[in-house]
Amino acid sequence: MKIEDTLERPITSVSAQNVPSSASLIDRAYAHLRAAILAGRLAPGSKLRIREMCSTFDVGPTPVREALSRLVSQGLVATQSHKGFYIPELTQGEFRDIIAQRRLIESATVRTAVETGNLQWREQVLNAYHNMQEIERTWQASRRSFWCEWEEANRAFHMMLVEGAGSRWASRFLYMLHDQCTRYRAAMRRADFISEGVQEDHAQLVTAVRTGDGALAEQTIKTHIDRLPELYKTM
Repeated sequence: MKIEDTLERPITSVSAQNVPSSASLIDRAYAHLRAAILAGRLAPGSKLRIREMCSTFDVGPTPVREALSRLVSQGLVATQSHKGFYIPELTQGEFRDIIAQRRLIESATVRTAVETGNLQWREQVLNAYHNMQEIERTWQASRRSFWCEWEEANRAFHMMLVEGAGSRWASRFLYMLHDQCTRYRAAMRRADFISEGVQEDHAQLVTAVRTGDGALAEQTIKTHIDRLPELYKTM
């Protein structure tokens, strides 16, 4: 399958739909490629040919190369001198490493956020949670999958949680780790709906935010992330 066949499909969530028309050619190419990778529309190991992408985005090779270089720095694209740009393979060892690092950083960061975050941050966390709940309610009432919309809302909720800690570096690392988790989940056979355990974890995190219970938040995040290795078995 050619890359233009995958990129021309509608892309929601993990998404390029909201890229402003004023964005640079590099930004637009980057957003569409990133969305396609995170949604699993570009298979692991597939080559990313500059000429095909130039045709797809109607831009020259320089913006495409710049977009690809940015994705390489984030671990979403790989490159070798004899192979060019390609989508990295998925491995169980890497997945477990990603989970371990996310568990370490996110649990400590969320605890700090819950213990030190201000009222405005708490309101923003609750708004993110309610947005995710609304998608879940719509999903349950519909025959259509809302996986992509839920992935975006789930990321927004988790990233808002860590924002309360005020650590730019923790947020940056966790943004990349969430990208990698999303990439792996995109390759897994998804259930018809989000598991009750995941929903219960999110509700528990909101309780921790409301009560300022940092210890509860830290343990809940660890439990939540510890569920991820089991998902690999469904691939």
